[in-house]
This record gives sequence, C-alpha cells and structure tokens, in this order.
Amino acid sequence: MFDENNRNAVRGLIKDAQGGASAAIEELKRQYTPLIESSSARFCREGTSSQDRADIREEALINFLNAVFSFDLSYEGVEFGLYAKICIENGLVSFLRSLDRRRRIPEVSLDSISESSEKKVHKDMLAVMADREQALMLARKISDKLSEYENRIWWMYVSGLSVREIARDLGVDSKSVSNAVFRIRKKLRDMVEAER
Repeated sequence: MFDENNRNAVRGLIKDAQGGASAAIEELKRQYTPLIESSSARFCREGTSSQDRADIREEALINFLNAVFSFDLSYEGVEFGLYAKICIENGLVSFLRSLDRRRRIPEVSLDSISESSEKKVHKDMLAVMADREQALMLARKISDKLSEYENRIWWMYVSGLSVREIARDLGVDSKSVSNAVFRIRKKLRDMVEAER
C-alpha cells in the first residue's frame, strides 16, 4: 500500500537537498541505492568490463542526482522514485549510445581537432540538454492532464509494472487499474491531437 508518510519524508529530503544540505543528498543516495544498482545492472551486458560497469554505475548515480535537483515538488501526482528511475534509465541510454559512438571513432590527436568539430560537440551537448528538457516538459504536461490517482498509475505503468502489480501496490483491483490505463491513454491521445 502507498505510504504517505514515506512519500512526505522523501519530499522533505529532496527539498533539503535542493537547498544544498549534503546530509539530505547522502540519505537520498542511501535510500535509493537499490534503484541505482538495479538500473545499472540492467545496462550491463554479458562481457561488460569492470571499468565499464563502474562507469555505468557512476553515470546512473549522476543521473539520480540530476533527478533530485530537477524534481519539481509542486507536482503532487509524480512519485519521485518513478521519476528518478526514468531519469536514470534515459540517461544511461544516452550514455551508452555516446560510448558506442566514441568507440567507433578512431582516436585522433588534439592538434587535429578542427573548429568545426568543436562546434559539432557543442551542438551535440545542446541536443542532449534539449532532449532532457523536453522530457521534463512532457512529464509536467502529463501530470497536469491526469488526476492524482491516474498519475500514480501512469508513472508506475511506464516504469514497467504490470496492471496486476500496480493493483497490488495500490491496494485496488486490477479492473480499476485497467480502466484507469484506458482513460489515461485516451486523455494523452487527445492531448497529442490538440497539439498538432
């Protein structure tokens, strides 16, 4: 069952962390270590080197901390754990794509890097930042469109939980969750259509 006290405690820690309290940051890292570890493990393939595993875990931690500082406490319908999971996993996808691209590019000396190459790197960094900002804006639009109950269900659903698992976690029946998912999809389709 959803624990309102725990939710409020986490939000209090996030508020303190955003205000610069290092103890709050450490406590959030401690509480969410299982999420960081499990997300990292999902992106380690068979044969992944120990250095790459360490890099993936470090990237997951960086994306977790970004989630702490970018989480908007004014949006009541978004659960931090699900938001953090999405941020971590999106960040790891980008990181691994970038890593694969770098490995396909032959090494060159720093002297041979042209001004146009520097501009391309700058442009790529701006594109990644824009993607993250768009994802955050979309999450906010979705949160505004849905009721608090629908928001809970939606973020659990997109994090990979089944209808049955959501029903169990929320203490409701599966039909209620299925109906909510149907309503949510219709609302989101209408939202997309309205923006075309």
